[in-house]
Amino acid sequence: MTNRADLILKLKKKINWIDFIKEMENCGFLVQNSISNALLNNQKRPINSGNVMLVNNLIEGGAIKDTSLLHIIPYIIFRPLVENQLRHIINASREFEVPISFAGGKTGLSGAYANFGIIVDLADLHSNKESIHVDLEKGIVHVEQNVLISDLIKKIPLLSNNKYIFPIQPASAFKLPVRIGGIISTDASGVTSGKLGSVSDWLEEIRIMTPEGKCINISKNDPYFTKIVRGNGYFGIVLNATFKLYQPETDLKQAIIFGDDINSAFNGLQQVLENKIFPLISEFVISPFKLPGKFANLSETIKWATLIQGSVNEVESFMEIMKSVTECSQKWLNDDEFDEFLKERSTFALLVQTSDNISDFIAFPGFEDVLSPPKHLPEIIASINNIFERNGFQKIIFGYGHINFRRGMGLLLHLRLPVPINYLYKENQDKIRIICKTIYEVIYTLKSQFKIKHKAEHSPGPFRIWLEPEFRELLRKDIKQKKAFYNPHLVIFQELLLNKFINEIASEKDLIKRDKKLSLVDQQELFIEAMKIYIS
Repeated sequence: MTNRADLILKLKKKINWIDFIKEMENCGFLVQNSISNALLNNQKRPINSGNVMLVNNLIEGGAIKDTSLLHIIPYIIFRPLVENQLRHIINASREFEVPISFAGGKTGLSGAYANFGIIVDLADLHSNKESIHVDLEKGIVHVEQNVLISDLIKKIPLLSNNKYIFPIQPASAFKLPVRIGGIISTDASGVTSGKLGSVSDWLEEIRIMTPEGKCINISKNDPYFTKIVRGNGYFGIVLNATFKLYQPETDLKQAIIFGDDINSAFNGLQQVLENKIFPLISEFVISPFKLPGKFANLSETIKWATLIQGSVNEVESFMEIMKSVTECSQKWLNDDEFDEFLKERSTFALLVQTSDNISDFIAFPGFEDVLSPPKHLPEIIASINNIFERNGFQKIIFGYGHINFRRGMGLLLHLRLPVPINYLYKENQDKIRIICKTIYEVIYTLKSQFKIKHKAEHSPGPFRIWLEPEFRELLRKDIKQKKAFYNPHLVIFQELLLNKFINEIASEKDLIKRDKKLSLVDQQELFIEAMKIYIS
């Protein structure tokens, strides 16, 4: 069994921090314990948050985390303001082989930037004079990586007199600081995905900083494009981007359909999928007990609801099919009513609901994207619940998601593991192990029995490194060739691999060879041990 603290301390000690910090000081950076101290101290050189190194700050290091519950405290935090500062950080991290990762809106669900080395917070980095520039003649928008998606969702219709909308609208953007860099690095979509697809369908060009510290422009025809889009920031950092805008129909209608038979609702949604009905927005929520919040006011027995926005023909066709398959009610909504329900739906990402109505649970992500034809979802949910109950957890009793995900790929249902809060206490290592084991079993079952790809929408973060030997091999090669950043997740996984097979591994060649022939038992054990390192 791996001791988390010992492993992280061992990895930190391998890094030449003294020379790295000296090099950064030569580049104009200053060592500080906190940003506030740096700004208050009377320094000879002008300083700001951009040229401060926060070194071994346990408070700020503990606070720079996403919503995944997977976290490692970094040794150094940088918050560059300009590209040259970012370039110095990247160049020095490469020279001294310091693991580096990048944080944007900090809304991820996978611990993608968790790191014992360097975390670079990009929230204040600027590359252009204008953060947002809309070209209405061409129907495009030029944006910096730190622009909030919520700002684009509001500003584009306003600036274009409702002619255009920003096509990528993650539900979480209504509540959380989702940013351009984040949606590109995850190829995100959201509530408009059924009709409009994902980032890669609308992104025209990106300007990035490479792992060698160079700034280049990439169009969508460039092979490098696909390594940046959904690349987690492993292969280059987005500085700014150009998106096409979407021109919706002018007479959109909104409705909600709801009922109390979940299985027949899934059958209805299967028919909608097969008839290729793609409204602009089509969202789904379920609970085998009763839907909470505003949805509960629609019916005494409501267990599922679908929100639809589209042309009159799309909405009416959708409702017609649902009524032919399942017993349901419908209600036309005005713009304000629809927005209220949509905002309510977006809060469900943080909702924990359990069968015994006890509230001290945390909705733990990890396998949360289940992309499947709707007709298979009852069987899939039953399989997940069997795993949950076998490992001592309560059943899933709440889910939400996108209908006809990315133009007909299926229904993307978001489900979470209800974890009692005390399971996450650091002294409960046995319980933490059970969480990791359960997540692995769900991922493996979804893949082996139902051919469901892990993390269909959200960032795979370190999960891809934990789960895919082929990706680990690719990453090793790219790091050697300076095509990828020195990756903390790979470093941690390789240390665990070395510890497990220490008698068989005498060189990097041995390590790579051993990694290629891991048994299923070894793969599960290494996944569990890796994930445990990240649960703080």
